[in-house]
Amino acid sequence: MTIRKLEIYYTVSEILNMTEAGKILYISQPSISQVIKELEEEMSVKLFQRIGRKLYITEEGKVFQKYALRILNLYEESQKAMDDMREVRSGNLRIGASTTIGTYLLPDIIADFKQEYPKVDIELYITNTLEISEDLLKNNIDIGLVEGKVEAEELETLDLWEDEMVIISSPNKKWKKEINSKKLEEETFILREKGSGSRKTYEDALGIRDKNIFVFGGTEAIKRAVIKDLGVACVSKLTIVEEQKRKEISVSRIKDLEIKRHLKLLYHKDKEFSKLIEKFIEFSKGYNLSKK
Repeated sequence: MTIRKLEIYYTVSEILNMTEAGKILYISQPSISQVIKELEEEMSVKLFQRIGRKLYITEEGKVFQKYALRILNLYEESQKAMDDMREVRSGNLRIGASTTIGTYLLPDIIADFKQEYPKVDIELYITNTLEISEDLLKNNIDIGLVEGKVEAEELETLDLWEDEMVIISSPNKKWKKEINSKKLEEETFILREKGSGSRKTYEDALGIRDKNIFVFGGTEAIKRAVIKDLGVACVSKLTIVEEQKRKEISVSRIKDLEIKRHLKLLYHKDKEFSKLIEKFIEFSKGYNLSKK
C-alpha cells in the first residue's frame, strides 16, 4: 500500500466514477481498476461493487475511506512540516554551552535569531566543556559552544569568535591597568572548577597554582568574591560588562601577555547538520562581540 494508491482509492470513493477519477489524477481507467483490485486483495475485502453501469462503495469501503483520508491528511501535514524545517520555518535545536558563552553571549544571539525564525524552538543547556563533550558523544545535544580545549577524537571544532581574558580585582586594591605577573603570586586566586574552559585557558597561560586558591563553581560567584575582596580572578571580558559600568571591579592586563582564546563550535564529526543547525551556525559567525 502506497500514498499514491490511497490517493487513487480516495478519489474514486468520492466521485464513484473511475473514468472521471482518471481524468483528475491523469491516469488511465484500467490502471485505476488495477489499483483498486490490488487494494481489495491486500485487505481481503470488497471496497466497491458495480450494479449495472453504476459504481457503489461498500460498507467496508466506507470504513476504509475514513482511514485513507486520515492517512492522506497526515502525509500532507508531514510534508508541510518537512518543508517548514527545510526553510527553517520550524524545528528544534539543542545547544550545549559552556558558562561564559551560555550566560553572557548566547541569550543575545538566540533572541536575535528568534526575531528571524520565530517558530524555531531552542533548548539551551549550560555546563562545562567536559560535560558538553560527553553530551555530544551521547547525542543528547546537537552542537556545543565552548571555550575550552577538547580531547575526544570523535569531536571537531570550528573557531567562531575571539575572546580576551583579563584580571579582575576589588577597587580597594587600586591596581593599575597593567600589572606584572609576579604580583599575582602574592594574591589568593579564585578559579573555576576543573573541566572549565576558563580555568584551562588561565592555567595554560600562567601555569597551574597549587596554593592560595579558592575554587568556585560559577563566574557570578567568582565576581561576587572579587567584589568582596576575597581574592583576584581571571575572567572573560564578556562577563564583566555590568560590573565595570558600576565600577564594582578593577580590570588589569598582564604586562607582555595577552590571554586570548577562541570560542568554538563543537560537534560530532558524524553529525549531519540540518538546515536549522546550518542557519544558526551561519548566524552566530556573523555576530559581533563588540556589541557586548
